[in-house]
Amino acid sequence: MEHSVPVARFPAGLSFPADLAGKIHYDPATRLLSFLGCMSKADFDRLSRLSDDWSYRRPLEDLFRLSMPDDRPAPVLSRLLTAFGVW
Repeated sequence: MEHSVPVARFPAGLSFPADLAGKIHYDPATRLLSFLGCMSKADFDRLSRLSDDWSYRRPLEDLFRLSMPDDRPAPVLSRLLTAFGVW
């Protein structure tokens, strides 16, 4: 699954590592930063070190969160399981 986030200002000259080129891309026409699949913490760390510009790093954080699999129960279900001592 591909996830995308808007980027107001993409840093000039920023390029992605060749080994991640098939997973992450920025489309200047739509101003969307996209990632294919689940972004690992190691990939996120590498990508965040590419620039100190928060107009890139903040959307990258959002993209990292979006790409993470959510295998936790829904919040309401989690509270119920906790209340009944199941969780």
